[in-house]
This record gives sequence, C-alpha cells and structure tokens, in this order.
Amino acid sequence: MALLEKIVDDETISSEIFGFHSQQAIEKLLKALLMSKIIPFRRTHDLGELMDLCSEHDIEVPDELYDIDELTPFAVEYRYDVFTPSNKEVFSRQGALERVKEVHRWVQFQIK
Repeated sequence: MALLEKIVDDETISSEIFGFHSQQAIEKLLKALLMSKIIPFRRTHDLGELMDLCSEHDIEVPDELYDIDELTPFAVEYRYDVFTPSNKEVFSRQGALERVKEVHRWVQFQIK
C-alpha cells in the first residue's frame, strides 16, 4: 500500500504495473484474513473466489467491496502479456488505491 501511495501519480509507472500491485495487495489481504480464520483456499489469484470463500464461511463482506474482482485480470492478463487495452482505458489508479485501503481496513477489523 505504501508503494501504491508513492506511485499513484507517477506516469513513468504503467497502469498495468500499478494494477498488478493493487491486485496483489488485495489478494494477500484476503488470504491473510482466510488464514486467520483457518479457512483453506486453493492457489488462486481470483479475488472474486477469495471473497466468495469469505461469504461462504460467514465473514460478512461489505457490498461495496465486491467490485474488487475487476482487479483480478491484472494478476493474470498482465503477467502473461495478454492485458487488453479496453481494461487499461477504464482503469483508475486512485480508485484502485482506495479499494486497497478499504480492503485493508475491513481485514484489520475482521482479524481483531
């Protein structure tokens, strides 16, 4: 999150890289939450799947967080060089950073 805050306005860093790090931050937060509740999960980068696992195990997920799945393509498409321009056109760095912060706050609350 600290890195994302530093590079959010840095145009020398591509949106693909920013999106990748945003997705990774949220993925790690969700996996930390699942691990803290001793909920097994498969090896995945799919944020929607991880959120569904939370819901399936009675962890109340705020409705406003369900759109984080839009970051999932950055973990796979960008990494394997199939990132589509249409995804790049609608990507908001500030929006992604806000999502990371929201998930961070929510996970901290859940783990307490």
